[in-house]
Amino acid sequence: MPRKEVGKKEKEEIRKRVKREFPGSKVLQDIHYYRYVKEIEWHTMTPSEIVEDIKRGADELKKEMKASTIG
Repeated sequence: MPRKEVGKKEKEEIRKRVKREFPGSKVLQDIHYYRYVKEIEWHTMTPSEIVEDIKRGADELKKEMKASTIG
């Protein structure tokens, strides 16, 4: 089943939520924002689809890290 899209309004609500939960900590806000968005996206996916999504994200991150250390 495809990943559920998170709307702009939902993202704004999540951003407000993490600012309340972790005031003064931008790093924790970012981590939990990402976590909450992923929870919504994965809600309609099977466990194997979620694993594949995680692997894709990890591969993208590895490429970004490699590119930032080269340049």
